[in-house]
Amino acid sequence: MKAVVSTQSTGAGALAIVLFKDLMDPETKERFPLSEYAPSSAGERGTVGVTDGDSDTLGWPSVEKSFLKAEAPQSTAAIISQPITGDDAVVLLKALPVHPGFKLPEEWKVGLLGDKSFGIGTEDTPDLEVTVNVDVRRVNITNVIGTITGSVEPDRWVILGNHRDAWTYGAIDPSSGTAAVMEAGRALSHFLNKGWRPRRTIKLASWDAEEWGLIGSLEWVEENRALLEHRGVVYINTDIAEGGQCLRVGATGSPLYENITGTVLDSVNGGGFKKLDLSGSGSDMYGFYCYAAVSVLNVNCDSYADVYHSVYDEQHLFEVVDKDYTNLAKVSSSLAQLVVGVSEPAAVPGRVEEYGNRIQEWWDVLKPKVLLAFTRLDIDEELIHILDNTLFNLGKAADTFKSEVMDKLTPDSSELEVRRANDKILQFDRAFLVDEEIPGTMFYSKNILVSPSSTNLYYGSGFPGLLHAATNSTATKTDLLMQLERVRWALHAATAVLSS
Repeated sequence: MKAVVSTQSTGAGALAIVLFKDLMDPETKERFPLSEYAPSSAGERGTVGVTDGDSDTLGWPSVEKSFLKAEAPQSTAAIISQPITGDDAVVLLKALPVHPGFKLPEEWKVGLLGDKSFGIGTEDTPDLEVTVNVDVRRVNITNVIGTITGSVEPDRWVILGNHRDAWTYGAIDPSSGTAAVMEAGRALSHFLNKGWRPRRTIKLASWDAEEWGLIGSLEWVEENRALLEHRGVVYINTDIAEGGQCLRVGATGSPLYENITGTVLDSVNGGGFKKLDLSGSGSDMYGFYCYAAVSVLNVNCDSYADVYHSVYDEQHLFEVVDKDYTNLAKVSSSLAQLVVGVSEPAAVPGRVEEYGNRIQEWWDVLKPKVLLAFTRLDIDEELIHILDNTLFNLGKAADTFKSEVMDKLTPDSSELEVRRANDKILQFDRAFLVDEEIPGTMFYSKNILVSPSSTNLYYGSGFPGLLHAATNSTATKTDLLMQLERVRWALHAATAVLSS
């Protein structure tokens, strides 16, 4: 989010941006160490990178002896940015002259600002000098991958991962996630020692340099993209496996695995699962679905401690948010159940009919915006009806695949029959991978169906390129028609995967 704010500030003409956070418990008004809300002395660090991965090697993996671009794209926001504490922010805000008639917005009247009268500055506002010292150098990073080879389908990969680098002490982000993954791995090893082996290969990953722009995971995806396109079943991610008022374990991700995710989360939460929201970026699942079109699940607590990325993200925090580690155990249990639940059954538990329904829902939301753009650009609406028909055919093919293929699989079905069905489920996702980056997406996404939002990278959006072309005032008729065609033929390809 800091990258988005810095980039937008650049577009607004800012020369520098100074960031601070100001939150407190709205009921108790307490801060850490009495609650999970950051004290006024906390400063939240974070990347302001506008590219993910190694910007010197966009398009290929950054490994030993890789070619480095002489003119790499701008990898950070073009202006200086600096996080500061809330205490320091109050000093700066008090120095601003009060503009006549200015009133503090209601949403600002929390925490440190309260009902204090702060100005927004006038032509007499004093200058603020911002100096940032940056250590620019290349360093080596290391991913650690553990593999449990599958007994029947060793060439099908179920991957569970978490990053281990941190901005400060990292008790919550990422060490809670690291602990959850390691505990899930310990549970798997317990059964391995008793003679069990999964049907499909399980990979456990510890990613490096996530906080600097998902570098470790994304470079691994680039290095293994061809393999992932053929072998990737699902990537399951966790980052912050602990939180503040963490009442439930939550998840975002691909509708393909919504059914099994709901079953697992209900088992640890005691019910209440509704549906999976789309994953955005901000953690290591990004590269898998935006570069290789591998389905992802991101499992976390439904909230996180406000002190993350600050010096207060340390061991004592657990005394505040989860003294007996109950929440952490729930996340770990969810991860282990999901890994086994996807790697063990003969039939991959992906539900393409649910995916098809969700795609239709995304289109129903986007369609009015596209119609408005068609009117503005004087385009024949018949093209909209063609896309409607394409989506209808996709839904019909998905329902037929369920009734005529998946529902007819039995324990007596041959391995060839099972393999054919599983291949269609996996290749359904791959149909939405295109060669060129999608306009209006962040960080060079190539998934035409789902990508992080261009305004908030932590959330995903459906049909991102088409959404951008329909809502961007500078988009031309050609821009809109190109995105419409790309979506139509990707949907057609997904239909053909299920129907062939």
